Amino acid sequence: MSRRTLRKAIILLLTFSLILTITSLFIWNIAYLNPLEKDIEKQANLIKEKLLNNNYQTYKELITTLDDIPNINYSIESTTHEITQGGKKNNNKTEIFSELVEIENKNYLLKVYSNKILNPSEIIKNFFFFYAIMTFVITLVIGIMLERLIIKPINSILSEIKDYKFGTKPKKKKIKNEIDVIQNEFVELTDSLNEKNKEQNRIIASISHDLKTPLTSVIGYSNLMLNKNITKKQIEKYNEQINLKAKNMKEILNTFDEYLVDNTNQSLKLETIKIGYLLKHLHDDYYLDLKSNNIDFVIECDCKEEYIKVDISKIRRIFSNIISNSVRYIVTRGIIKIKVESKNNYFIFTISDNGKGIDEKYINKIFDPFFTTDKGRKISGLGLSICKEFIEMHGGSIKGYNNLGFTVEFTIPKNFNNS
Repeated sequence: MSRRTLRKAIILLLTFSLILTITSLFIWNIAYLNPLEKDIEKQANLIKEKLLNNNYQTYKELITTLDDIPNINYSIESTTHEITQGGKKNNNKTEIFSELVEIENKNYLLKVYSNKILNPSEIIKNFFFFYAIMTFVITLVIGIMLERLIIKPINSILSEIKDYKFGTKPKKKKIKNEIDVIQNEFVELTDSLNEKNKEQNRIIASISHDLKTPLTSVIGYSNLMLNKNITKKQIEKYNEQINLKAKNMKEILNTFDEYLVDNTNQSLKLETIKIGYLLKHLHDDYYLDLKSNNIDFVIECDCKEEYIKVDISKIRRIFSNIISNSVRYIVTRGIIKIKVESKNNYFIFTISDNGKGIDEKYINKIFDPFFTTDKGRKISGLGLSICKEFIEMHGGSIKGYNNLGFTVEFTIPKNFNNS
């Protein structure tokens, strides 16, 4: 498919205007000047043939003959006088020939003029009249083409914009010029705005849903505490529950805030550390807490002495989100295992649990923001989404799969440089 751009269309219009102007000059020359010149030449030949083949005895015979010829003026000159009788007077005379004529044994100069105009001023005047007509025609044609190629498409876009304000979705067009490109860019912009609006609605719905449950519990426990017959022990118990639910709500909001911040802040503060140093801190961070929840925490590594270049705070957030997700789906006594391997140019980190796996049809969606397989925890998808973003910022990749429980595996390049 050939694409006529708007630039090409404008160049085409200008070229068309130039060609049409030159053509008009050519046509005017052929249609007006050439026939006029030929007509005058023919007229001159006929007059010569008629006049010069006769022998005139007196001036009167010559003048009579000249007066019988239409569309001419004439003059007869001698050394002593000039005769201009006969013919019609015309100030715009075009001389078609001059000849010596012998009358009564004397020579006279006969000049014959055509009433058909062929002088420069009249030629220029006629040309500009003709050119004015052609310019009007050209302007009309260009105006129609501009209306069709530019004004009409622009008005169409303006109409689409007005309709979009009232909820009518614009449609893409087959690209023929830049106006169609603008139209399609506008359509893509509206699609992007609609998608962002849907995402905002999903975020608001997710936060609202996740806050309702702990907030309902807080209200319930606070209502119980209004009972005058409540014991001190019950008050302490209800306070603990209110405190726990409040922390739960704070965690939900923090997770959401972190998601928004992390999507706008893409900087890394890289440090070079030993793998063993990173794993020791992970052990200290989670071992006791997981043990209290009847979860064994196991770390295996064959490259503790090797160095890795990472943003420590973001790497710890990655492990925090993955381990929290594992804890959430471990039903009975469980195990969480971290394994680190050094292969080729990458470090491979594997975090496995023996909890509830994920339906295979959702595996490719678990790193999408706000995705969850649990309708009661719509915001749970943020944690893994943040992990994916941080891993990609480090130049690595991440995936998840079922393996007795659920496993998350990600890589970090050994020679990563954030330049």
